[in-house]
Amino acid sequence: MSNTPTCNVSLTAELFADIHVEVTSGYYSNASEVVWAGLRLLIERDHARSAGCQRTRADDCSGR
Repeated sequence: MSNTPTCNVSLTAELFADIHVEVTSGYYSNASEVVWAGLRLLIERDHARSAGCQRTRADDCSGR
């Protein structure tokens, strides 16, 4: 048995359909892989945003 934690999420019908399209394309094996890829992109974007903020030393870098 895996030690990977699980989490249930609620999705709109559109997001559920998007995940299904990605899985049926064959690029991802399952819905978890699609969600993991999306979270990795979100984390990368946030890190890049933080790094850019540190470079410019802007007064307010917390804007999301």
